[in-house]
Amino acid sequence: MDIKDFHAIIECYETRSINKAAKTLYITPQGLGKLLDRVEHELQVKLFERTKQGLIPTESGTFFYEKSLGIISKAHELEAGLEVIKNKSNVFKVGYSCGLIRMLPLVKVEQFQEKLSNTKLVLEEGPNDEIKDALIRGKLDIALVIGRIAGSDFVEEELASKTMCAVVPKNHPLYSRSSIKIADLKDEQLICLNEKYQSYRNLVSSCEREGFYPNIRIKTMEASMIYEFVAEGLGIGIDVDIHNKKSISADINLIPIEDAINWNVYVAYEKSKADDKDVKAFLDMIR
Repeated sequence: MDIKDFHAIIECYETRSINKAAKTLYITPQGLGKLLDRVEHELQVKLFERTKQGLIPTESGTFFYEKSLGIISKAHELEAGLEVIKNKSNVFKVGYSCGLIRMLPLVKVEQFQEKLSNTKLVLEEGPNDEIKDALIRGKLDIALVIGRIAGSDFVEEELASKTMCAVVPKNHPLYSRSSIKIADLKDEQLICLNEKYQSYRNLVSSCEREGFYPNIRIKTMEASMIYEFVAEGLGIGIDVDIHNKKSISADINLIPIEDAINWNVYVAYEKSKADDKDVKAFLDMIR
């Protein structure tokens, strides 16, 4: 097995479909099917039941998926670490919590890279707690995080407060509502980003505060998949109001959840770097 196999299994688990996963992975469904057969043969376990409705993960498949997320994260960390060592003297490293890449427009990032001239820009995504920890340990120059660092040696500036929303299909009784409460989701099947994302933790915490654990039917690594699953009638999605509304289908309503825990997004960096020209340029870019 290699790292591509892990990516393939993760995609199959999250889409529940060989055809959809193959499309994302840019391979044929037949090729992906052979890959699954090979991996299952190597491991001597069945990862998925293949049905007319799609892929159904077995207990082994769910275990493999959960452990694979950590392996992929460590592989990315390894690659990023080696890259930093290779370019140690000319690197400006920006960390951001999973999901916050949507707050870094590609055009602005490219413009910022041009301003760095001979310095290479390295972007590192990770779970919110890991990004905060990397910043505190000096592995990042600056970071976009959810919630405060709460460290006396750091400058923190709140950039935005984003509302948790329910992604509701047109045929659902909640569709016409202008807002809902967490309690309205108690008996609903939910679709959300996985444990790497702060929105997952906020959802669970919000529901537990109201006395119940959310019925999460599907977890994914791609926010766009939430909307596809909702459109297919598989449940109510949970996402943060960070999208261009024009890109959302008219058959889906993004409804604010009044009493959910919001995303409070901060940019943070060490006080000692307050006068650093690259830090200042980054701040100018995102403000």
